[in-house]
Amino acid sequence: MLILLLSTLALAGAQHRSFDANYNFGQLQQPIDTALVFDCGSNPNRALQNPKFTFRSTDPNADPNQQSLTLPGSFILEDFEIEVTKPIVRPFYGRVEAWRTIWLLGGASSTIQLGCIGLSTDNVVGIDGFGTCDYGDLCGILDLNIPINDTTGQPTCFPEAINQGIPEDQCTCEGIIAPKVYATQGYNRLIDFTDLEPGMLTFLAEGDYEFKLIAEDDQGNEEACIAIRVPIKEYVDPNDTGGGWFFGKRR
Repeated sequence: MLILLLSTLALAGAQHRSFDANYNFGQLQQPIDTALVFDCGSNPNRALQNPKFTFRSTDPNADPNQQSLTLPGSFILEDFEIEVTKPIVRPFYGRVEAWRTIWLLGGASSTIQLGCIGLSTDNVVGIDGFGTCDYGDLCGILDLNIPINDTTGQPTCFPEAINQGIPEDQCTCEGIIAPKVYATQGYNRLIDFTDLEPGMLTFLAEGDYEFKLIAEDDQGNEEACIAIRVPIKEYVDPNDTGGGWFFGKRR
């Protein structure tokens, strides 16, 4: 479940090519025309497999045939599916690797691997960086973020987990990520990035992004590999004569 929470940028669209463990990150040969999520895992015994996400942009100016993320902006995560093949055993280490490609005149590209930028948000305790970052034990982070029932004052569970049939008193890695196919149709959750801090806007300059979400056990065995390709566009208010954010700066 935490992988899902970390994957709110996991936008999926229709593609006619096959993407798998042989995908070469950071080596784009042409612009990304629409967002895509795929399984990049190579360990046949990995715990998390076959991720599927669909989304809808809330940008009225967005091309419906090109699923992209507009920043500052928001999107609606319509539904998702992921297969858990075996029980999760602690520790469950997570890290993300990220690349950004911009396209220059004449079609040439420039790709960099992003560093880890610190976040000041308190939305998720234990997630204090974005980009190419190590997050440590994801199960420990999940424990830190278990919600509290406003009425009883006791720990409860995430609504998404409860809707999947998980008891409120089993809101742990072992309870939430039990072997089964987790699927939610008509999820329609708004993911809001309209209030990004200036440092994040600078970090997320317009371009094509590739993310590799990796989880491993304490022996270094791959337990998950989820790849995300997404074009990020800048939102420019048509009434703003000053322009918008362009490569992190006001035009």
